[in-house]
Amino acid sequence: MTADVPFSRPHRSPERPGDAVWAPRELMTLPGTSRDVRRWRLVEIRLGGRWRPGLLTVWRLPPGSAGWVVHVRWDDDATASEGQAWGWFLYDEETVRPLPEPGDRPPARAPFHGVWRDALTVPSELAGAPDPEGADRCWRLAWVRTGGAWRSGLVTARRRPGPDVPWIAHARWGEDRQSAWLLYDPAAVRILPHTEPGDGPGTSTDPAGPVEAVPAGDRAHTAPGAAG
Repeated sequence: MTADVPFSRPHRSPERPGDAVWAPRELMTLPGTSRDVRRWRLVEIRLGGRWRPGLLTVWRLPPGSAGWVVHVRWDDDATASEGQAWGWFLYDEETVRPLPEPGDRPPARAPFHGVWRDALTVPSELAGAPDPEGADRCWRLAWVRTGGAWRSGLVTARRRPGPDVPWIAHARWGEDRQSAWLLYDPAAVRILPHTEPGDGPGTSTDPAGPVEAVPAGDRAHTAPGAAG
């Protein structure tokens, strides 16, 4: 298990007051079986004195622990500018909080006509060939409209299959159990903008009010909230 937890990596962002607290080695290596709940949710996490968007992928209740730890990824390992792309953290709603789902009205234009519709799927045989230099690859957090709801997702590639065709995006969602090429319509595939140092909370997506991450009641032992 030590190969999969952040303390096995040499570099971490410096902790500042108010930052999310890294899960200590002693907690992550307790003997016994941890309770894992794999559930993707776009969040904001406080690191290095600022908020940044991330993807919470796993809730873990270590054996004998009174509180959850969470696995949050905010960058790709290959391109992380600060050396660290993910980590395990002690869950605290003050330092790890869900991003609100888009709350605006559906567009009046086609194909929505005032009604939310799922992102259009593009058959893989029409997606075209990947760029030989990898220029079409990316790692971007996104809200994806599918199954009649907004899903927390990840866009891993964007390309135009031809000179006169629209852009498409390869998206993953549903705890990484679902993926597809989608027509890249910003109304239905909403890539989160990058945040810069000094950005305040909530700047990485459209505000739509608070969203509960863990159900009310016993937050220490209740299973994590509904998937997003």
